[in-house]
Amino acid sequence: MVALTGLPLQGQQDSRTVRPTIPAVKVNPAPVIDGDLSDQAWQEAFKITEFFSMIQEQARFYEKTEAYVCYDDRHLYIAFRCYDSQPQLIKAQQRKRGWRLNLGDEEGLIPVDDIVFVMIDPLNRVQFVGGATYTFAVNPNGAQTEDIPGGAAAKIEWRGDWKAATKMDDRGWSAEMAIPFQILRLPPDPRYLGLAFFRALPPPRLEAFSFPYRRREASNNSAEWGPADIPRQDPPVLTMPYTSLGAGAGVSGLRTGLDIKQHLPNGLQWQATLNPDFRTIEDVVETIDFTYVPRLLPDRRPFFAEGQGYLPRPFMFQTRLISDVVAGTKVFGKVGRTSVGLLSAYESGDRLSIGSRFGYDINKFVATRLEYAHRTKSRGSPAHRLSLRANFPTRKGWTYNFGAEWAKMDSDGWELEIGRWPSDPGKWGFYASLEQRGRLRPSIGFIPERDYRDLDVGFNYFDRPEKGSLLGWGCFLDFSERTHRGARKGQILDRSRNLGFFAQTRSGWSGTLFYNHYDRPPFRDRVIGLDINWNSFDQYRRGGLSVSIGRRGGRAYRFVTLSQGLRLADRFSLNLSFEHLSRQQKTYQAVLSGVYDLDWRGERSLVFRFVKGSVPEPGNPLTLLPVNNGYIGFRQVLPRGADIFLLIGDPNARQTEFKALLKIVQVY
Repeated sequence: MVALTGLPLQGQQDSRTVRPTIPAVKVNPAPVIDGDLSDQAWQEAFKITEFFSMIQEQARFYEKTEAYVCYDDRHLYIAFRCYDSQPQLIKAQQRKRGWRLNLGDEEGLIPVDDIVFVMIDPLNRVQFVGGATYTFAVNPNGAQTEDIPGGAAAKIEWRGDWKAATKMDDRGWSAEMAIPFQILRLPPDPRYLGLAFFRALPPPRLEAFSFPYRRREASNNSAEWGPADIPRQDPPVLTMPYTSLGAGAGVSGLRTGLDIKQHLPNGLQWQATLNPDFRTIEDVVETIDFTYVPRLLPDRRPFFAEGQGYLPRPFMFQTRLISDVVAGTKVFGKVGRTSVGLLSAYESGDRLSIGSRFGYDINKFVATRLEYAHRTKSRGSPAHRLSLRANFPTRKGWTYNFGAEWAKMDSDGWELEIGRWPSDPGKWGFYASLEQRGRLRPSIGFIPERDYRDLDVGFNYFDRPEKGSLLGWGCFLDFSERTHRGARKGQILDRSRNLGFFAQTRSGWSGTLFYNHYDRPPFRDRVIGLDINWNSFDQYRRGGLSVSIGRRGGRAYRFVTLSQGLRLADRFSLNLSFEHLSRQQKTYQAVLSGVYDLDWRGERSLVFRFVKGSVPEPGNPLTLLPVNNGYIGFRQVLPRGADIFLLIGDPNARQTEFKALLKIVQVY
């Protein structure tokens, strides 16, 4: 073994634009994953001592951070030592595995807990450009989460299990991770990986550090780790059978099904499903707010969630339209510069749905995609799409975005877009797009309106004060106009102008004041609104109030929403949301949901949701449909072993239905 402890990375101090290298240090014995960094393996591991601010060139303050990396035949081992001059400010709210890793947006990283995480690129590209990068994160409680390229189902063993442990002391906290090579979609000869290390501190401090340097033109940089001697992993074939037993209308009887998957030697993944059961999926509770066109809702069903990022966009492949699946297959992943996604679902009635996407990264800035989707025995046409996307970061702190696409679904459509976004606060961002859609009629896509030309232009500004109670503030201005084509060519379909101002404090308060000027002949909508949020950084007690007043659809309009989270006990959480719409008729919707964790990690929980209100009938707003539905359930979600779901009621019905459903899922 060669001890490399404490050595700086060569070239990193000389130039932040030079990609650093990390030598692969093999250890034996492996470290014990318990949060204690005194193991001999960490003394031999390579040590990284220099982290850089991700928010600005010079951090307002710097908390010393160290990272360690080593490996053996089966695992990559990562450790962090997070020193903290104010350990009383360390936040650790998350306990359950699988919490949402909020990587923020153009305003930067805003976590609710202190976290550390590592990004791993099995393909070792110079820059992370999407499609193959894994993220593994942990907070001071030892609560783990991960982001799998393309998306993955919730069952932990199915996603791929990994270990983490943490320990806190009066100088800060430490974390250890053991990540099996087997859960990564590795190329045939994985001698080198791309790695990036991160530490994030939540408000009121709000700072994020990384290694390597990841700002401006190096915003997606990674370090090259290797060369490594990783034996062939031979990923196993995983099977995930389920058994469900139901009692009540529509669910009575015994049902079984099976999912199968395997990582292929070339870095792809294949998967199949037989007789999948979607009956326990809690669908989105749709808002009752007024809209001129149907809304696009996400698809949370496990078979469609896995690898979703490799499939076509919803406007040409909307999986929510696929209902009674008898069997399905998919292949997805990335090989070198080429990404692949192919899904086929065979439904009852001899109907077949297909979605496919093939992508190629021309270089680290430019990528192209070719997509196809079709559903047999439907009225629509096959959908084809060819697109090109480019992102160019600069030394002066700007990223330029370019995009172009052509689509054909019975008729043609195309789009051009350009944007310039700052990586530093205190600058204006800009975007513009020009789009034309013919009478596109995809057989399995979601296109609520068609046959128009659309021009969009927008500006936004964001600043982050270095001191004081204000965490950040900004404003936005955008304009869009859609005109008809065909027989009504040149006539206005709609025209929208939006102006807004927003601000957020270090104590968790935020607010947005906006004005919307919307013309949709013969209607002239004018709406002013105010959104206020409090306890934004408290996952259990956050709340918000939104009020919009004006005219929409030729009638007086008022829409009010209120939400509030409650933590009634250490393991008991509630969330209440209320909506009230006054337009033509008065409608409301109240949702009360709760979770009682039976253990500290929340691996076993009691859950419930009650929805009460009245909503307009689709296509007939004068008719109100009463909503009065509730269900209760039990969940067991374990790193290993059987996941169990027991539901009394139907989560997705309008009225309470007396049903019982027991579902058991196991991975072999």
